[in-house]
Amino acid sequence: MRRHARPLGVLAAVAKGLFLLWAVPARSTQPPTLQQIHALVRHMAEDARELFLFYEQEQRLAFSRLCRTNASLEWLRGTVVTGTGGLRALHGAMARMDRALQGISQHQRDLNPPGAPILRRLDSTRLKVRGLLSNLEGVLHAHGIVPTVPTLPRLPAATRVFQQKVEGCRILWSYARFTEQLSAQLEERGLRARREERRQQRRGRRRGWRPAKS
Repeated sequence: MRRHARPLGVLAAVAKGLFLLWAVPARSTQPPTLQQIHALVRHMAEDARELFLFYEQEQRLAFSRLCRTNASLEWLRGTVVTGTGGLRALHGAMARMDRALQGISQHQRDLNPPGAPILRRLDSTRLKVRGLLSNLEGVLHAHGIVPTVPTLPRLPAATRVFQQKVEGCRILWSYARFTEQLSAQLEERGLRARREERRQQRRGRRRGWRPAKS
């Protein structure tokens, strides 16, 4: 029996941390590829769902399903990652999500002691959002585009604790759905690209083949 065996949950967390370091290079001279961005988004979708489910249970909102509305937030709806325009739209959505997570975290700090699980999860999710922002900025800069985030009017703050909890929960629900749909979209694009690459390779092989002379 090994004396230094670690719980599976700790090993999974370490693996995710190492994966994030790979997916979000600190100071790379090369812009990230679409495959790298997709890998990060796929991980973010899993993380977003886990955060939403934890928040919903921890804030005791699961019984009423108040958070799971059919209407998504306007800025987390309908982003199609096609060309630089789509990447700029995604960058703008993630910049707003970064600020939304900051607001949710500030509210939760008023309700929880330092180091509470909900605070750690929110900070971890925000780190991933900022990682995607860094990746997107690398791609856009490679195309000569400097991404900007428009100044947005500040919404009136919720005055009741319960209302703030529900609003935060609905943001996390919209974010979880958004990242899930975005991951599926990027997966489909990747599959199409791989199919097209295989077709090009087959055509190249047929053009290079010549029948032997008898």
